[in-house]
Amino acid sequence: MKRQINILSRRTIDVAAGSIIMAVGIFLLGALHQFPLIENNVGQYLIIMQVPIWLVLLGQFLKSLLNKEYRRNLVHSPIKSFAAGTWIAGTSVTCILMIKHMPELYFVVPFLIWMNVLSWGIFIIFCTFQFKKIIKKQATKEVHGAILLSTVSTQSIALLLLNYYQNINSYIIVYIICIGSVFYLFSLGLLFIRFNSNYSIHEWKNTDCIIHGALSITGLAMTQSGIFPIQTLMIVWYLAFSLFIVVETIEIIRGIKRIKEYGLKQGIFTYHITQWARNFTFGMLYYFTFNLVNRFSEVHPLLFQQSFIISLGWVVFALLIIELLLLINSFRIQK
Repeated sequence: MKRQINILSRRTIDVAAGSIIMAVGIFLLGALHQFPLIENNVGQYLIIMQVPIWLVLLGQFLKSLLNKEYRRNLVHSPIKSFAAGTWIAGTSVTCILMIKHMPELYFVVPFLIWMNVLSWGIFIIFCTFQFKKIIKKQATKEVHGAILLSTVSTQSIALLLLNYYQNINSYIIVYIICIGSVFYLFSLGLLFIRFNSNYSIHEWKNTDCIIHGALSITGLAMTQSGIFPIQTLMIVWYLAFSLFIVVETIEIIRGIKRIKEYGLKQGIFTYHITQWARNFTFGMLYYFTFNLVNRFSEVHPLLFQQSFIISLGWVVFALLIIELLLLINSFRIQK
């Protein structure tokens, strides 16, 4: 049996691998602007590299879906299966980069958009059935932040449509944002049940940081839509910021405990695919804040937000470098 599992792992890709595309892509869209030396010299090359990396990883995921055992594991793992949403969000981010920085690929964007919208439609139906399965099996104590990828994937579709279709019907965008918000509130309720039942810091998952990341991408979609007033957006921003402080405080406490128990390397410097969720959520809060400041700074000073993103930009950059080094080191260890 062990040999079969090893063979399967070599033939397939982790369903959450799309989070790599999400994390790198959101850095290129947002925090990269804070580093003009990098942006002006190699920024365009980094953005171009995103496309083949996305294609290779997505191709591997689609190939994995041909594996019957892989599909069965997804269907029968209701919580883990939500990670499939990383591919929708990752594709949205990559398409937005194409729209903004690669006009030579503009001709293929409409096809990618509608394929992604179709995938999202299938995915949210799948999510609905998986949520029912979680409740029916009374598996709420096992849920973690991955279920919030239902929200992340949904809001990424709103952002994708906003960036491509300049005059898209506002009702369509509001409808999509509302769907994502309903998923967010429902997922948050399930997570609250888990946290409220004999919870300890050791049960905290890497994906739980999506609690603030999913709200940040909701705020970003609301900001870019141009529909919502600044007062509403500021409420969403401060909620996302507050959750960011709470969640990352828990992360720090958990990290300290892990260092005490396992040492520095095993405690916090061991690679795991779910760690990319942290990079994405930090990057998303940055990009939400960046858009908020750019859109409203002439009317509202937003001084705190302006100073906050300067500090956060360095953190996003540092976390990305660390995660890339951990990924490279994991390949070295496997060899």
